[in-house]
Amino acid sequence: MTLILKKIKKYPITIFFTSIIIVFTVLDIFNKDITFSDYENRSLAQKPKFYYSAFIEGRFFNNYDRYVNDQFIFRDKWINIKSISENILGKKENNNVVYGKNDFLFDKFQNIDEDNLAKNISIINSFISKYDSLNFNLMIIPESFTIYKDFLPYGINLVDEERYINSIYSEFDNFKNVKSIDILESLKQNRDSYIYYKTDHHWTSYGAYLAYLEFCKQNNIIPIDINDLKENSVPNFYGTYFSKSKKVDAKADIITYYDIDNIEVFIDKLQVANINNDSKWSSSDKYSAFLRGNNAITLVKNNNKNNNSKILVIKDSYANSFIQFIANNYKETYIVDLRSFGDEFNDFFKSHNFDNVIIMYSLKNISEDLNISKLKY
Repeated sequence: MTLILKKIKKYPITIFFTSIIIVFTVLDIFNKDITFSDYENRSLAQKPKFYYSAFIEGRFFNNYDRYVNDQFIFRDKWINIKSISENILGKKENNNVVYGKNDFLFDKFQNIDEDNLAKNISIINSFISKYDSLNFNLMIIPESFTIYKDFLPYGINLVDEERYINSIYSEFDNFKNVKSIDILESLKQNRDSYIYYKTDHHWTSYGAYLAYLEFCKQNNIIPIDINDLKENSVPNFYGTYFSKSKKVDAKADIITYYDIDNIEVFIDKLQVANINNDSKWSSSDKYSAFLRGNNAITLVKNNNKNNNSKILVIKDSYANSFIQFIANNYKETYIVDLRSFGDEFNDFFKSHNFDNVIIMYSLKNISEDLNISKLKY
């Protein structure tokens, strides 16, 4: 005991920090995984399943790294401490969120995963090549900072999304069955309208409607007039950028959504009450009300249509507010989120005779997503 006390007196700081590391490591091992963070308003990474192909490609380790970072014990408290200190110091950013003009918060998207982006585009390319008799649409969605570059603080340089989006589209120029749905100009021309949330990374319903109009134009479809739809509003929406930055004077957003009459909705083959989860409008995670979140397979049957038209949307969460429009044009609208999809995708795909397919992702998600590889199986 005397020897231990002497060592403690000789190396007090080393022993103190070593003890903290050991305690936190033990606590972290027994810490129960959390699926959703109310504090950050997002789903947290879960322990990844082991696949040999993912292991060889290095994706398993990337997934595991995200899992460890998201499930670290007392994560919310560490973020809060950092947010408060950054605000006190008067910085123009916090936790990778940039404070812009006109109350906009932006993603500090400065580096793109070139290798993963190239892999994902190659996978999509190969997938489309297998079904060259079907109609495909590719839509890459920019983040708000690309439309509002002049609202960024001086000296902040973010990813040139336009260049990357145009480069991706050029990869499919020689495909006769692929339409690249370029929405950049339409979003720029309507930037004075409410097309992106200020505290969240998603576009608003009107931003999604502009993309829908462009899709209809490219596919010779008569779009539904947004003024003919019943509009609903949800106030006091604080999105993911606010949840990350905790900016003290952030202004709340308003969510607008539209009703679709005479439809049936199924999630993973189980029928649900309607297209949105209305209970979520009053929660901290309001955007997840759209399409009831990111489920594996969602089917919207439109009983107003008397034909057998069928479309598939392969998507990230940006599409969740897009479906309320496109579902008006097809008898059956299938929506697949590969992050939640656990079956063999090509078996599912071949079992349906889709008239049209949309692959729609934000640039950031298509460059970082590790689930697009499911299109190979």
